[in-house]
Amino acid sequence: MEKNRLLTLALVISNIAKVFFVLLIAAMSGVLVHWHISPETYKNVLLTIDSSNEVRYIFKNNDTITGPEDSISIADTGAALSQISNISFYFHFLQTVGHFIILILIVNQVTRIIRSVKALETFRGDNSQAFRKIGIYCVALALLGCIKWFEVSNHTRMSFSVGAIPLAFALGAFILAEIFKEGNKLYEAEQLTI
Repeated sequence: MEKNRLLTLALVISNIAKVFFVLLIAAMSGVLVHWHISPETYKNVLLTIDSSNEVRYIFKNNDTITGPEDSISIADTGAALSQISNISFYFHFLQTVGHFIILILIVNQVTRIIRSVKALETFRGDNSQAFRKIGIYCVALALLGCIKWFEVSNHTRMSFSVGAIPLAFALGAFILAEIFKEGNKLYEAEQLTI
């Protein structure tokens, strides 16, 4: 009984996460449209790339940046969102939306697995395929985030780095896919003997 409550809670959290990601995509799309209508509204929003190659948005107050001290900015002091070229901003927007879409796909596969476990169909072929898809999505997530590119006036910042965390999750998912595949073979062999 406790197991079912935990699985039900996991399903609820998965559905909330999917809605949250969709809302983030909608909010980002709204900001993109508003950025086109009124780019000067975002003159106090600075974009920086920190030492771990992560893009950060920070707010400028009275000509001082409130953010991490170790940030390596695009143009030494950061670039206002209103100064970024349209093409590089679209690139960053599509890259970020792609991340959220892949996360939604991963959560969908996790939800399928949880539902099958809840229905006591744990070691079925579908779960092995779901873990394999999760592994592929994690590799896609690592590849999608490996390039950071921004252009401000005459200054361009491009960097390349492969994320170790998505690749580690991909490896784990592929291993689980093989474990569930073997579990499915054992289940089918057991069904034949019965």
